[in-house]
Formats: sequence, C-alpha cells, structure tokens
Amino acid sequence: MREIPFNFDWEFSDHTTRWFAFGWQTQKVDLPHDYIINKPRTPDSPGGASNGFFPEGQGSYTKHFDMPQEWVGKTVLLAIDGAYMNSEVFLNGDKLFHHPYGYTAYQVDLTEKLRTDITNTLFITTQSLQPSTRWYSGGGLYREVNIWLGGKQYIHPWDVFVTTSEVSAERAVVNAAVEITNTLEEEYEGEVDISIIGEDGSAVSEGHERVTLRSKDKTPISIDLTVPSPLLWDVDEPHLYTLRVVLRVEGEEADVSETTFGIRTIEIDAKNGFRLNGRKLKLRGGCIHHDNTLLGACAFPRAEERKVQILKDAGYNALRTAHNPPSRALLDACDRIGILVIDETFDQWRIQKNPLDYHLYFEKWWQHDTRAMVLRDRNHPCIYCWSIGNEIPELFGVSDGAYWTKVQADYVRSLDPTRPVTAAAHGFYPPDPGTTPEPRDIKQTLISQGKPTGGLPKDDRDPWGEKTKAPFDALDIAGYNYMYGRYAYDKEKFPERVIHGTETHSFHTYDYWQATMENVNVIGDFIWTAYDNLGEAGAGRAIYDLDEPIRGLIGDWPWLSCFQGDHDLSGNRRPQSYYRKIMWGLDDGIHMFTTHPDRTGKPFYGMGWHWEYVQRNWTFASEYVGKPVKVQAYADCDEVEFILNGQSVGKVKPEKLMAVMEIPYEPGILECVAWKGGQRVASDKLQTSGKAAKMVMTPDRSVIKADGMDLCFIPIQLFDEDGVPVVAESIEVSVKVEGAGVLQGLGSGNPKTEENYGTGKRYTFEGQVLACVRAGRTPGQIRVEATAEGLPPAVVEIRCE
Repeated sequence: MREIPFNFDWEFSDHTTRWFAFGWQTQKVDLPHDYIINKPRTPDSPGGASNGFFPEGQGSYTKHFDMPQEWVGKTVLLAIDGAYMNSEVFLNGDKLFHHPYGYTAYQVDLTEKLRTDITNTLFITTQSLQPSTRWYSGGGLYREVNIWLGGKQYIHPWDVFVTTSEVSAERAVVNAAVEITNTLEEEYEGEVDISIIGEDGSAVSEGHERVTLRSKDKTPISIDLTVPSPLLWDVDEPHLYTLRVVLRVEGEEADVSETTFGIRTIEIDAKNGFRLNGRKLKLRGGCIHHDNTLLGACAFPRAEERKVQILKDAGYNALRTAHNPPSRALLDACDRIGILVIDETFDQWRIQKNPLDYHLYFEKWWQHDTRAMVLRDRNHPCIYCWSIGNEIPELFGVSDGAYWTKVQADYVRSLDPTRPVTAAAHGFYPPDPGTTPEPRDIKQTLISQGKPTGGLPKDDRDPWGEKTKAPFDALDIAGYNYMYGRYAYDKEKFPERVIHGTETHSFHTYDYWQATMENVNVIGDFIWTAYDNLGEAGAGRAIYDLDEPIRGLIGDWPWLSCFQGDHDLSGNRRPQSYYRKIMWGLDDGIHMFTTHPDRTGKPFYGMGWHWEYVQRNWTFASEYVGKPVKVQAYADCDEVEFILNGQSVGKVKPEKLMAVMEIPYEPGILECVAWKGGQRVASDKLQTSGKAAKMVMTPDRSVIKADGMDLCFIPIQLFDEDGVPVVAESIEVSVKVEGAGVLQGLGSGNPKTEENYGTGKRYTFEGQVLACVRAGRTPGQIRVEATAEGLPPAVVEIRCE
C-alpha cells in the first residue's frame, strides 16, 4: 500500500470543560499535536507530580477534504500511529472505531464511507483524563497520521514478515512471508515479484511466485531469497536492506510494498550470554519514556532521531521503551543508528496502578494491542526482545499471574517466533494473605540511599524467588528491576534463567555494572533513565535536608521532570552520563564537577535514582572566597591532581572511578589532571566567568526540509565578554521565528520550575535554553531571533528547502 501523509490542515477543538457542546473554539493545527503540553501547570492538577502537574483534557480533531480521484475504487485506510487516549473515529457522521489504548497504532477502513459528491469530514475525539499514567502522557494525535492506499487486492504493511534462517559470511537466506488481501467476491490469479534491494539501490536477490487470491480473504505466500556476502546489521555498522514486493493481477500492477529490514543473528542463553552476529555483547542499556520534553508527547521523526543519536553518542547500545510501544519513527531511528531495543506493551494488566489506567481495558483489549505492537514492529532489526509488562503485580503469583504471563508470552511467540519474551518485576512483593505488611519509613529509605535490597532471600527462605518462579518460567528472559544482589544467587538457583537488569539505580550504577559484567547469565543493564522525562516529577532529586517535608517517592510542586536522566530535558549530558561512559570503558578522559559551597559538607539523600547535584561551574559569589567547595572528577586512572590557578592543591586516588576533594574557592581556573602509570593521560578545567554579555545560538543544522515536519534544534548559550560559558546566571530569553517556519517549542533543562511551555519565553538553566523550529511546507529562509534584557539580540537564519 502507498503511504500518503495526512498530518496537515486539521482543526482542533478543546473540550476540557464542555464536551459535545455548541460554540466550540477551533484552531488550525498540523500533526503531530499534543494539546496538553502548552496548558498552564498548577499544583492541584488531577495527575499531580506523576503527570508533571500538567492538567487533564479532552479534545477533538476535524479534517475536511475532497476525495481525490485516484482514491476512487481503491482501499483507503486511515493509519494512526498513536493517539492519547480513548480515541473515536467518525467519518461523515458515522462512528467507525473506538481505540482505548494511548500507545498502540491502529487503522480504520474508510473505503465504504468516503464520498465523492460532498466534502468529507473526518472527526476524531481523544481523552487525556488523569490519573491515567505514572508519567506525562500528553494528549491528542501526538504521532503521525497517514492514509494507506491500495487496490481491491493489496498488501497491508503489517502483513509482511521478513526473517533470516541462515547467515554466514558467504550468504544469508531470507524468508519473506507475505499475506495478500483480496476484497472481492471472486478468486483471482496473481503474480508476485519479490526483490531485496541493497543500500546502493541495486537488487541483490530476486524471486517470483504465482498465487491464487482467495475471495474476500487473505492469501499467504512464503519465499526464500539468498543474499550473497550479506552486510549485517550491527550496533556498530547498522546495514539495512529493503524488501520490495510487487503484486500483479491479470497482468496489471495491483500493489507495491516496501519493507526495511536488517540481516543479523541474535543468540541468548544463561551459559553464554548475549551474542549479536556471534559476537558476545553486554547491553549498555537505558530506559526512556515517550515524550520529547519541550515538544510534549509529539513524536516528530527528527526529534526521535535526535534523541536516539544523543544516546548513542553517550555510549548506549540498547534502549527499553518504558512502558509502552514507542512511535514507529523512534524504531526507524534505532534501525538506522544502531541501537538494540526492548519493545514493551503495558505497565499494568488487570490490577490498577492508577484509577483511569489501562487495567480498565486490559482483558478485552490486550490481544488487540499486543498484536498491533508485534505486527507493526517485527521487521525492525533493532528489536531484540518483546516485553509484555513492567513491574506487574500479577508476576508475584496473584490474580492468576502465571496464567496471564503464559497466555501473553505464547501469543507474542505466535506472531513472532524469532525473538524472546520478557517482563519485569521489582523486589517489593505483596505480603502473603492474612499477614501485615512491614511499614516502610521514607526517611530510612533515603538514609540507605535507596540501596537495592529488595528480593534478596531472608534467612533460608526465598519468598521473592518462590512467588515469581511460575511467571518467569513462562518467559525467555527475566526482567529484574533494582535487584543486582540476586544476579549471582539466581545463577545458582535458576541456572537456565537469563536475566537483564530492566531498571537500575543511577546512584549504584558502578555496583550494578560490576554485577552485570561478573555474571554471564545477566545480558545487560538498563539505567533508569537515559533521558529526563516529564512527569514522575522529582523522583531523581537529591535531598540535602531530611527535615524538609518528604511525602514519598516523587516531589512537590513545582517539580516538572523526573530528574533521573543521564541527559536533561534539553538533551545535555548530565554528570552521571560522563561517569557512565568512563565506567563502560568508552571514555579515557576526565570530567570535573562541583557542588555549590552552601552544600559542601552536607550529607545528601535520595531514592537511588538520584545523583549528587553537581555542575560544571567555578563561579560563585565573592562571599564564598576561601570557603570549601566539594569537587568531583571522574576518571579511570591511578591519581587525580587538582590545580588551582597554576598551583597544585593535592592528589586523590579515585574510588569507583571518582576522585573527591574539598578545595577553598578562589576565582580563576581550576584544573584536574588524570595520572596513570606515572603519565599524564587526561585533563579538564573549569574557569570563573564574568557577567553574561552575549547569547550564542548554535543550530544543529543549517538546512532543513520544507516538508512541514522537519525540525531544527537551537541551543542558546550565555557567554561573558571573554567567551567563557556563564552557568550561574538565570536570565529570561524570548525567541521569535519569522519566515518559512514556526517556533515549535522553547524550553530548558530545568527540572523544577513554575514556567509553562508555549509562551515563547524561558529562563536559562545552567546558562542555556533550547529552541525548536518546525519547517513550513514552502521553501524559504527562517529567521530566529533571541532577546534578553540587557543583552544584544542573537540571530540565526536557517534555510528551508
């Protein structure tokens, strides 16, 4: 089927206070669109900190269009990659479909209801009612919408499955399983030409098949093609091929299908670990949510690509899509860039985590949504594993958990027998019936720094292992959240069990990684999280005063994001990202950070997802001169030497790759030097800045496509008059866009702010804001101007072509 973009020229109506009432106010929008992100945040929002203090909402989308002549007599499917949530689709007043889940793709057949004698009206309603998630959900048609156009005989994009049965340096045997739909009453004779296209555009293998198309049914065919000297898909060299299928009926071309795929092998077992194309590999993984921070939930292909590339550059080779299927665009990016993926269906089954979450729909809809995820995604070479759930209470043996685990895992395998199935459990299991649960003291948990003791055996008993055994026996890989203490224990107790750390704490990352490397049964470590996300607000905060009110895991107003990520909301690397890349052996440099003098000597606490709040800053007020500043340097070396204004102030031996020293503040240049084997191997420095004197805009690209979808991300950084970055000042920046594009978003990395998106203004955080410009559909110049009180304006121009 041919894919036709259907993202432009919609009308949006906000029904937050009135639903199906007269007098709707409408606005023109293009998709993807999130109608929650620019609403004012308030302390009393119904989703609270879990949803980032964003409001709830209801909204509808209307598109008026004349049916093109080329659609007449064809099959026309409306393809929605994701809509949050409870979406309903109407065409010319007729209700065609209802889709509860907010994260799976679906299609609606418009063929019989389209009309040529009137202007057609497509009407789609959505709800974003809270509390329905434990994170920021967004709302609306937040992913791409397309028309899939085919003939009376066609190949649905989800009805092509490409697998590789044999791979060697000399050849690969690729199987193409294709189902052809015939919508007519009569049988037809058809011919199918299948070819595999290499990266240079030439065919590397071809095949032909004759087929009798069943009446009003799907007809399957299967053909093996041999690819000589195949280029393999790998995280280091992600080579891709295209499977092209041409259907001819009665001598006429009826449909053409193209599917991108990769040739690779994955082997996993408890004795040998994870092998990609025969090469042993530990997964350096990270968990990510679906939002794109300042863009809300909008899944622009360029935004997804940028996020994946940032994570790849930081050393990740694997991602987990917590806790729902991602956009198709994100998986496309992982294919191209070379990132392995755990693709996940649900965060809950029959037992609720929030009153309005998916547990309301699970029993009726789980199979539909699981099918949607697997069929849409199974040709992506990046996916190595399917996950059927995260921290599911049923995994502890309650509510028929073993049954539900097996029935879901078996259904996934029926759709894709080539990949393993997993699900994740944490260490805090429910008490046995009739017993009283042990009270959990939040401050004692903080004092223990969130140490992952959950799930460990007690005395001679192992209640966690006993409760989870039957569900885990139904899976191929056991997902352990925050339980590295069980890795070695379960290597002996469950010798055939393969484990991956599906969520792990930042604060204990060294210990998690060491346990992962020491146990072959553990194939990887997925840090929570790789990229800061909206919602779960304040869960990663470092707390310096235990006397402040602490009401639980997440923070109070005005926390915005989880602040757990290796990257902040703007995509900038946070200190733990530098630490982790050194820990993984991918960075032989040294990186230095400081705490504010007010916090020197103070203990800090957190729930395990935190990191001590440090910055790349050596600029403090004059009152702090002579006061001690805690300095951290991360390096794999024998000693770290600290040098202030040319004078050595001492050497420190790193512990777990971190050297720490308290240094009296003195303006100037603070340098650190890594020494190894008596040799100076790396250095880093921080310099005191003056007052902000200018803004510098650095677009990530100078040319973008005039397709209405492309984006340009523009960091706007403060510098003093000598060109030294200014980190300590917070200045409000306004951004204006003119010409062939629009300002799609303006934000910063600040995880705790009362600011709202959509205002065109933002205060700098650590000296920076981030603007995002969306291309129009007409070529031309885009002028972007940033202004701030007391500073000269900064201007850049981007070409849209």
